[in-house]
Amino acid sequence: MNRARLYFRMLGFIKPYVPLLALTVILSFCIVSFEATSLWISTTLITTLFNPNAAGIAVPGFSASNLNTTIKAAVYAVIQAPTPVGTLARVCIIFIVAYTLKNTFNFLNSLLVAFINLRVVRDMRNTLYAHVLKLPVTYYDRNRSGEIISRIINDVGQVNAAMTNTLSKLVTEPVRLLAFLTALIIIKWQMTVMVLLVYPVLGFIIVKIGQSVRRRSKRVMENLAGLMSVLHETVSGIRAVKMFNMNEAEAKKFRAENQRFIRNSFRSTRTREISSPLTETFGLALAVSLLWYGGSQVLAGKGMNAEDFIRYLTILLISYQPLKALAGINNQVQTGLAAAERFFAVLDAQTEKLVPFRADSAPAFEREISLTHVTFSYPGASETVLDDISFTVTKGSIVALIGSSGAGKSTVLDLLPRFYDVTRGVIAIDGRDIRECDLVGLRHLFGIVSQETILFNDTVAKNIAYGCDAATPALVTAAAKAANALEFIEKLPKGMETVIGEKGVLLSGGQCQRLAIARALLRNPPILILDEATSSLDTESERLVQTAINALITNRTAIVVAHRLSTIRNADRILVLDKGRIIEEGTHEELIARPDSRYKYFYDIQFSGPA
Repeated sequence: MNRARLYFRMLGFIKPYVPLLALTVILSFCIVSFEATSLWISTTLITTLFNPNAAGIAVPGFSASNLNTTIKAAVYAVIQAPTPVGTLARVCIIFIVAYTLKNTFNFLNSLLVAFINLRVVRDMRNTLYAHVLKLPVTYYDRNRSGEIISRIINDVGQVNAAMTNTLSKLVTEPVRLLAFLTALIIIKWQMTVMVLLVYPVLGFIIVKIGQSVRRRSKRVMENLAGLMSVLHETVSGIRAVKMFNMNEAEAKKFRAENQRFIRNSFRSTRTREISSPLTETFGLALAVSLLWYGGSQVLAGKGMNAEDFIRYLTILLISYQPLKALAGINNQVQTGLAAAERFFAVLDAQTEKLVPFRADSAPAFEREISLTHVTFSYPGASETVLDDISFTVTKGSIVALIGSSGAGKSTVLDLLPRFYDVTRGVIAIDGRDIRECDLVGLRHLFGIVSQETILFNDTVAKNIAYGCDAATPALVTAAAKAANALEFIEKLPKGMETVIGEKGVLLSGGQCQRLAIARALLRNPPILILDEATSSLDTESERLVQTAINALITNRTAIVVAHRLSTIRNADRILVLDKGRIIEEGTHEELIARPDSRYKYFYDIQFSGPA
């Protein structure tokens, strides 16, 4: 993306705060004005104190040739008193007033920039997070969670710093530089020509350093994202790490990733920091050259007088401060542009079309769900996961899918709420292609209870009522009771208000599943998807969960995936999948009666013992 266009896209987030930003620019101008006033008076003071005859200078008429004299005479007129002590007193008062106002404005400006800064960060993170939630499942398949977290937390901070911390300086620092150059031209334009010859060289160096900073900053951000991914994966899988004694291996992986981050961070910092000493070195070389040339002229009684020479050197040296500041701003902007590329790469990713749910947006489900010649391959993969699948689920029936791991059972379940779209074929509800349905309304038809129960680090009540904002405590309690969960909830320290930890870590697997079933009961969807809901449970927990499931599927359409055939014996229809195709279908009795059926093979190895 073009750098200018990228920068203006970044500035789009500042639009709501343009009036406040304009105020920071005004404050910055005030700061520069008081700084310049103090600087000019400080050099005038020397001559005034040690050359009282300067008091006799009259203010001449304005012209370009005598502008320096005009300004000096005007300043003398302001600060000159009848006695040198009086003059000194006036200058002291001017200094106190100027620096007090400068520091006051500087404080107000800092507060205002911080105010804008924090709100822009808030807006950017809110925008990116809301966008990330709308991204399809395929995006999460291709990107690590740590990478996404890094872009929301770290990259947004870098983008914001490049905007709010530099925008007012991009206005005021060039103005400061222009003001100082104007003063130098007024004092001695011939010497200033030498200064202007050096500035383009410095500008070229600053630009080249900035380009290098941008490349290295992008590597640092990628390294940080990798570091966060390793950290997130280790913390999420800490039980596996400890069970397999992989503490040292994971620590080694983290150290390696951390070392890459530190190495590239140091290189980036080294490149960024070299701009300041380079600027100062060039500035010092130029100042020394002018000191020799101008000093020789003054000593020989030619050219400038001593006062103008001191003022010229003072302003020249001060003029390198805005130049150094611009070098720092350029480096910060380049770092921000590197972060902005990553930020907008996420923000430009295609989202699902999600709108607030309305009751009339859910497709009518009166007769059946049909899959017709459905073929599916995961995006970017060549392997066919489902191959020409066709079957129908009539309303009120229970359809079970069984098969070996990798047969495509869970993929079928993912296609129904459109976590993925079919590669070929059609999935329809009452004859209407689900790709034509409102996505939020379509998903409102389904309730899902999976093997991996999704619970949040919140209270029991809020986990049950997740997605049902209007649920009353009475309805939550009724759902928990119907799911056989109320008996263990009442034994928790705070009952419904007990916080259950991340992913429900403080509960057993059976208890987590019963909370998930209570959530599905509270939502009361017409279609239920049960994906291995009891496969990881012990016998007693399975019995309790199965009882809850039986209550859940009563008078509902259910599509069930199960390895334990005892849980699907009463299904109206059983489909046996193998390598992405349906190879058998029928009821339990019909399939068990076929001597060479795949279903009977699964049944025998589960119930016939070791033989």
